Amino acid sequence: MNNLPFSSIGPYSDSFTSTTVLSRMIEGIGFRFYWATEGLRQIDLDYKPCEDGRSSYENIEHISMLTDAISDAFAGRIYDFSNQKSGFENYRKNTLNNLDAIFKALKENPDLSKVSVRLNMNGEEVVTPFWNLINGPFSDIIYHTGQVVAFRRITGNPINPGVNVFVGQVMS
Repeated sequence: MNNLPFSSIGPYSDSFTSTTVLSRMIEGIGFRFYWATEGLRQIDLDYKPCEDGRSSYENIEHISMLTDAISDAFAGRIYDFSNQKSGFENYRKNTLNNLDAIFKALKENPDLSKVSVRLNMNGEEVVTPFWNLINGPFSDIIYHTGQVVAFRRITGNPINPGVNVFVGQVMS
């Protein structure tokens, strides 16, 4: 799994545009998710704080689906909530590869006004503007990644202590 993207963050842009800021945010999300999920054990994946809460595995599955929805928005596809993947490694790989594809799509087409969210909600297409991706899926990914980090601490398996999210690198 060492060939997955976002084990570190590259250099930052010299310019500040909506696209470069969003690109850096995606890199930060990818870096955090990469290290939040690196080295998880079955006990970590199974942990949930209460009976009606989500386990770490269920949070990772949800994050994967959120990145599917974002990826579909950037590709102009309708997201239909059908998740064809299964298993932790598949969800992790899908999430990181989706984030990488979104990151690359921003370089190819930086006009965010052309991105809309199209959802198939029980057979009816619902369309919302790009803004909903920020307060919806992007924010939700950050939220749930933090839960995975907290849960793995509880099970005695904290993330690599060299991970420095401020600089986006693993320090020795």
